[in-house]
Amino acid sequence: MDPRPLRRTLRFLFLIAIGAGLLIQGLAVWARRGARRPATERVTDLALVTPPQDGEACFSPDEPCDLKLVHFLRAARKSIDVAIYDLTLDQVVHELLVAGRGKTVRILVDRRQARTEHSMVSTLLKAGANVRFGRQRGIMHNKFTIIDDKRIELGSFNYTDGATVRNQENQLYLGTPEIVARYRERFDRMWSEGKPVTARSLSGGEASSAD
Repeated sequence: MDPRPLRRTLRFLFLIAIGAGLLIQGLAVWARRGARRPATERVTDLALVTPPQDGEACFSPDEPCDLKLVHFLRAARKSIDVAIYDLTLDQVVHELLVAGRGKTVRILVDRRQARTEHSMVSTLLKAGANVRFGRQRGIMHNKFTIIDDKRIELGSFNYTDGATVRNQENQLYLGTPEIVARYRERFDRMWSEGKPVTARSLSGGEASSAD
C-alpha cells in the first residue's frame, strides 16, 4: 500500500489544526481588547448629567466628572472657594467668571503650575477674578471647592482635560458640616497666607519670598 496519500492527508489535517489554533488565539486577543473599550462614549451634554448629591462619588474618565463639577458650581448661591493645583478646563473657568459677577469667588492656585503653557489662570486674571498663589515650601497640591460654606467637592480630580478624559481620577461630594468646616478653616488659612496674582508675578517677573 502506498503511504503517500495518508501522509498528505495527515499533513493537511495538521495545517488545519494550526490554522484553527491561530484563529482562536486571535479571537481571544480581540475579545480582550474589546472588553477594555468603554461600553459607551463619554457624555458631553450637561443636560444628560444629573447634579451631584451629597455623598456621591465620580470616577473619571469613565464618568463625566467635569460636568458634575459644572453643576456643582452652578448650585452656589453666595460663595465659591477653590483650591486647585491645575486648571485647564475652559467651561470651569467660564462658570467661575460668571459666578464672580454676583457671588464671592476666591481661587487659590499653585505658582509654578499657573505659569505653564496650558494653564487658564491668566484668563481668570485678565477677566478680573480674585486669584492668589499658595505660599508653602513645596507645591499647592490641593484640589477642592467649597460652595456657600455648606458643600464641598474634593478628591484627586484636577480641573483639566487630562483628568477628564485620560487619567484615573476621583471626586467626592459632601455636605457634612464638620468636614466642610475643616476644609473651610484650611482654605481661609491658605488664603490669608497666599499672595495675590498679578500679571507680573504670573509671568515670573516678580520675585517671591516663599513658594
